[in-house]
This record gives sequence, C-alpha cells and structure tokens, in this order.
Amino acid sequence: MRIPPAAPGSGERRLGPPLRKPIGKGTWLAVMLALLGIWIVAKPTDPHKKLAARIEAATALAAECKLDDARAALVTLKASKASASELKPLQDAIFGAAATCEKKRLRVKAWNDARPQIDDAVRAGQLDKAAARLAAFRKKWGDDADTRERDERIDGQRVIQLLDEAQACLNRSDRVCLESKLLAAEKLKRPEAEARIRTLRDALSRLLEATLLGQPSAQESGQGGAAAGNAAALKAAAPARVEAPRSTLLTTSPAVAQNAQTARRFLAEAERDMGQNNYKAALDKADKCLALAETGNRDCQALRQKAERLQRELQRCLASGADWVDDHCQ
Repeated sequence: MRIPPAAPGSGERRLGPPLRKPIGKGTWLAVMLALLGIWIVAKPTDPHKKLAARIEAATALAAECKLDDARAALVTLKASKASASELKPLQDAIFGAAATCEKKRLRVKAWNDARPQIDDAVRAGQLDKAAARLAAFRKKWGDDADTRERDERIDGQRVIQLLDEAQACLNRSDRVCLESKLLAAEKLKRPEAEARIRTLRDALSRLLEATLLGQPSAQESGQGGAAAGNAAALKAAAPARVEAPRSTLLTTSPAVAQNAQTARRFLAEAERDMGQNNYKAALDKADKCLALAETGNRDCQALRQKAERLQRELQRCLASGADWVDDHCQ
C-alpha cells in the first residue's frame, strides 16, 4: 500500500484544544469596575451610623404617639449592646411624648363624646345649647379643624334663625326687636345672608319713618279701627267736654318737625347701641329721644325700659363671673 506524501509546509499536527486569543485590557478594566461597584454596594456599613438610624426611627415613632412601638425598639436597642448615652435621646423622647400623647388621647375621647351632642342640638335648632357645648370644649381642649367646622355650621344656622325672627318682628311692626335681630345677624358676617339683611334693613327704615312721622302700620290701623268704634260709642253717651289741644309728633311747625327727625335719629342710634350690648349709651339716647318727642312716646319709653333692665342684668351677670351673650347671661 502506497502512502501519499505529506503536503508541503504542513509540518507536524499539534495535539490538544486550539489556542485562544489573549484577554484584552478593556475586558480587564470592565471586570475591575464591576468588582468595585459590587464592593461599594455590599461593603459593611458603619455600625455607629446604623445604630443612629435605628434610634432616629424609634424617636420618630415616639413623636407620632406610637409609644408601644418606640418602647419595643428601645428594648431591641438595649439588647444590641447600645450604650446608655446613645439611648438617652430616645428615652427622653418617649418620656416627653407620654404626657402629650395622653392629652391627645383624652381630647379625642372628649370630642367623640361632645360631637354627637353638638350635632343633635344643631339639628334640633337649639343653637345656644350647641354653641355653649362647643365653647366649653374649645375652652378646655383648644381649637382644631373639627371645632372650627362646627362653629361655622352653628353660625350659618344662627343667621338663618335670626333673620326668620327678624321677619317675624317686621310682621308685627316691632322695630326694637327687628333692629336687635338684624344687628346680631350682621355680627356673624355671613356672605350668604347679606342680600336678605339689606332687604330687612330697607323695611326697617320704612317702618321707622312711618312710626316717627305718626303714620300707623297696617296692624295698628286695624286695631285703631276697632278702638275708634268703641270711642265713638262712649263719646255719644258721655257729656260733652272741652279738651285742650294736644301736640303730636307730626306737625306743620318747622321746629317740631326738626325735633321729630332728631328724635328718630336718637332712637335709631339707641337701638344700634342695644345690639352692641352698650346699654348705658342706649339709655342716654333714649332719654334724649323722650325729651324731643311728645310726652310719653311709647317707642322711646319702651326702649329705655328695656335698656335699663338689660343693664341691671348685665351687671349681675358679670359680677357672678358668667358670660353675657346675645342679651342673656350664660
């Protein structure tokens, strides 16, 4: 058998795996950067910084009134061999928050008890009772968003109630009542009631003008008709007698007409003082009104008597240490 000759230049065949290319510098650089990143991420943290972070987290729990969690964290930190000086800030935070958190807890409990009573009183229209209950709570526990919201709700219902009462005063031509209700409603400064207050103010001005100029209202006219019939019958039965002419507020004399206008102004100012609980000033203006109007003018006299009575009640109320609200001692 004839063996063919080897190919020229082939040389001796090498046994084993083929040779690989050497690793380049870029590959080594990438590996080193990767190892550096792993070391930075996974390197052991400073134990003091780790302990400080745990103490800070536990202190935040105490500030949030999570005292049980804060105390549990304190026990864990003590078991981890933390020093007393390191744990002292946490202990102080827990101790300092205990009283504050207890007060917050008691306030929440008191509000949960007071809120249904306030809401029930508002729904029943007992606004004075609701306001007194809310004021007592705020005086003891302070103010927050819930109490301010209830206060706004009470004021909103109160202005509606006051304007309804003012309308009733207008229907019976009671100027003093109407003025006091309007002043009380204006003090609440409710934008939604401004239009209705202006309407009632205009009606009050017309009523005041009619009263001081001697023009009877519709109600008084009806009562006057019945009284006139009775007076005519009595006059026919009684013997005739001569009476001296009586002066009235409405007159053609310029001086008396000017006095009537001044009396009207004093009466309006006195009613305004009454609404502001300034009863002494109201008394003074009522006296001036009486001096200018005809003797025994019933509007000036009635306002003076009311101001005198309220001034006495106010002094007794303040002497007893109570509060004076809306012409009442509370």
